Amino acid sequence: MNVAIITDSFPPMVDGVSRCALGYAKALQEGGYGKVLVVAPRMPKVRYDYPFRFYGFSSVGLPYHEYRAGLPYMPKLRRLFAEMEIGLIHAHSPFVSMTIASRLRRALHIPVVFTQHTKWDYDIACAVPTKPLQRRIERFAYSNIAKADEVWAVSRGTGEHLISRGYKGSYIVMPNATDFPQRPADPERLAGINRKYNLPGKVPVLICVCRMMMYKGIGITIDALEVLRKGGFDFRMFFVGDGEDLGKAQKLVEDKGLSGMVRFTGRITDREELRAYYTRADLFILPSVYDNAPLTVLEAAACACPSLVVRGSSTAEIIEDGINGFYSEETPESVADGVKDAFRDPARHQRISQAAAEQVYLPWEKLVKRAHDRYVEIKKTCVL
Repeated sequence: MNVAIITDSFPPMVDGVSRCALGYAKALQEGGYGKVLVVAPRMPKVRYDYPFRFYGFSSVGLPYHEYRAGLPYMPKLRRLFAEMEIGLIHAHSPFVSMTIASRLRRALHIPVVFTQHTKWDYDIACAVPTKPLQRRIERFAYSNIAKADEVWAVSRGTGEHLISRGYKGSYIVMPNATDFPQRPADPERLAGINRKYNLPGKVPVLICVCRMMMYKGIGITIDALEVLRKGGFDFRMFFVGDGEDLGKAQKLVEDKGLSGMVRFTGRITDREELRAYYTRADLFILPSVYDNAPLTVLEAAACACPSLVVRGSSTAEIIEDGINGFYSEETPESVADGVKDAFRDPARHQRISQAAAEQVYLPWEKLVKRAHDRYVEIKKTCVL
C-alpha cells in the first residue's frame, strides 16, 4: 500500500516526531511495502535527498525553537496523491498535519491514522501566554484528532494523558523504534572521544541525549550529579543536544562546581558520531515524566547502554527495574541512588546492559511490519 506521511517537523529538525516520521518513511519504502510520500514544511536552504518522495510546502518560522508552519497548495497536493495512488495517510501532529490530512480525507476518501507522540500541552503552555488561549488551542487539536480513523499512542501513558486532557475517543499502542543498528560504534570514534575529553578508563560515563528543556528532568539530573560529587562518587557526564534551556543548564553546572565532570557537546547530527557517545557511555539518564516513548532510550539500548528512568513514567513501560534498566523517583537524591546502584556490581551492570540490547531495542524494520499490517486492516474496514 502506498502511504503518505504528514508531519509538522522533519529533519534536519532534531526531535522525536521528526525522527519517527523519517523512520516510518524509510522503513516502509526500503521494506518494499509500497511507495511513500512525506509531506512537511520545507526548511530554507535544505536539500532533501531520500529514497522516498518528499513534498515540502512553503512555511514560516515560529517564535519557538526551530518549528515552522504553513499550508500546502491543496489542489497540487491532491493531484500528487492521486498520481501516486496513496491508499492511507499517517499524520504525526494534531495541528497542521491533521488539518491537511482531514482535508485530503474528505476530498479523496482516504483513511487517516494519527499518532500521538508528545505531551504537547506542555509546549503550548510554554509558547502561549494565557490559559484561555492555551485551552482553545488544545480543543482545536482534539477536534482534529477526532477526525482520524484510528489513533495510535506511542505508549499507554501517552494515550492516558491524551484522554486526561479531554480526548474522548479510543486508541491503540504503537511504540517507537530506532534506526540504530545493534552493534558497537567505530573504535576509532570511541578513541577520539576518550582523547577529546581525557576520559579515565574505569570511571563511569553517564549520558543524557535530549532537547535541552528543564521539564525533561535536566535540573533534577544536574542536582543528582551534585549529590554524587559531594558523596565522593566519581563520574563523567555528557549532555548531548541543544534547546532553549541550554544556557540555564550550563550555568547550573558551573554554579554547582561540576564543570570538570560534566560536558555539553551541543547537537550531534552525525548519527555515527552520536552512536559512539552512546557506546562509550555506561548509563543513560532521563528522569523525565514529560517524555512518552523517547527514541533516545532505544538508541542507547542499541549500543548496550541501559537507561535510568522515573518509576511509573511512560518511558518506564519498556524497562524492567534491575533487569534491563533502572528506576528512580523524580528527585535528585533518588536519581543519585539509582546511579550508584547501577554500578555497585560490575557483573550485574554488564548483564543489565546486555539485556537492554536484547529486550529494549526495537528496530524500525520490525516495528513497521506491525504498523503496515494495521494500515491494511484499517483500509479494509474503514467506512469513508
